[in-house]
Amino acid sequence: MDKLKRISCGIKGLDTIIGGIMSPSTVLVAGTAGVGKTIMSLQMLSNASKNGEKALYIPITTESPEKLMLYNSTLEFYEDSFEIHPINRQLAEKDPLTTLIEIGNILESIKPDRLVIDPITPLGYGFIEQEKRRFFYTLDSMLQERNMITFLVGELIKTEIHNSVVSHLSDGIIYLTREDRNARANHRLEFIKMRGIDPGKRSEITTHKYLYDINSSGFTVYPHLKPVKEINLDDTRVEIGVPGLDSMFGGGLYRYNSLLVAGVPGTGKKLFGLQFILQGLENNEAAMVITFEDTPHQIILDSRRMGWNLEEYINKGLLHFICTNPNQIYPAEHADRIKEIAETNDIQRVFFDGTNHMEISMPDMLELRGYIYSITGYLKSKNITSLFTTDIKPSECPGNEKIDISTIMDSVLILHNSKARDRRYMCVTKSRGAKHKRSIKEYAITESGIKLRTDTLI
Repeated sequence: MDKLKRISCGIKGLDTIIGGIMSPSTVLVAGTAGVGKTIMSLQMLSNASKNGEKALYIPITTESPEKLMLYNSTLEFYEDSFEIHPINRQLAEKDPLTTLIEIGNILESIKPDRLVIDPITPLGYGFIEQEKRRFFYTLDSMLQERNMITFLVGELIKTEIHNSVVSHLSDGIIYLTREDRNARANHRLEFIKMRGIDPGKRSEITTHKYLYDINSSGFTVYPHLKPVKEINLDDTRVEIGVPGLDSMFGGGLYRYNSLLVAGVPGTGKKLFGLQFILQGLENNEAAMVITFEDTPHQIILDSRRMGWNLEEYINKGLLHFICTNPNQIYPAEHADRIKEIAETNDIQRVFFDGTNHMEISMPDMLELRGYIYSITGYLKSKNITSLFTTDIKPSECPGNEKIDISTIMDSVLILHNSKARDRRYMCVTKSRGAKHKRSIKEYAITESGIKLRTDTLI
């Protein structure tokens, strides 16, 4: 046997998690119907074929080769350059020994680098347990003779995996599930076992579940968003963008800070965020706006009324948007988009408008806090200054509001409407690592943005 090699899985996000698949090896891909086992397998074979590997797909099926090709061709990623050799499912169930010989002949003829048998569940279906084990040991010996990566697809639930002889013969086990939550379904992938993983990452990888998505363009796994390992925090100060506000934070925000601006609707939270972004753009800093209510076009129009030309910065490639309907958010995918835009465009400022909108996709507050924590932690590790907004309930005394995500943030600014006096006030309740003014200060929303009143200090 040649030396073990680490080869790309062929699935977006999967290599990031486990670092690739060891070759030669045998991996069981298990799950119930409809979780994406076949799409995952076809994408791995398609990408392997594109990369010069000799790939082979052996479906155990009642469908004709023509029908298989017809369905496969609807997948955008599909590459028809790999070999497909169907085996009749009824034959596999009734005469597995003949099937075993047929598989051996196909392997000898093709000599693949990567093989998928989909599914292996019908093989040896009519055998008693002892004969079934003998059958799969023989199949395993046949596969071990060849220097290739083998994926065995199994229609199995989790409890069946541990009792299956295939699990003992496999170097890795990937389990796919579908979880129905409210009006949506989440797909999760977990590694029950995987040989060849970096020992330092083994515990983390095998104890976590990873969200994945399936569509016509393919199968995508979303790694957990984590801070970069080597963190060198930049403690220089940056201007917030609202004249006079920097002094309330002891001279501005630290470059790596996250600022939460909280208030009832109508207190100007979005304006704060846009002024924060505009300040960075004017300093030639790339920025990202993450929004759930407004489209980029609406934000551009609203900004134009304030005298701000955001299109100029879009055309320069400095301003980027992520606009998502909160009903259609998959948190892991959303976080992945943030990371991709941040890293490909050297983003230095992020405005996340309306964390409360995430409650639609994450009604569990612990899950929402975990999501926001991962975002702020990642942005901090990249020395990206961030401003988040959230709605809160009216309070008699500004500064006494309870905000579930405030403990995650480096700094917190509360905005308050005084109905009795028809005035607006702000209060800095937190600024980690800096001396801040806890006094309540009046501000106004003008035709050119947020302005602090220097003559009013309560």
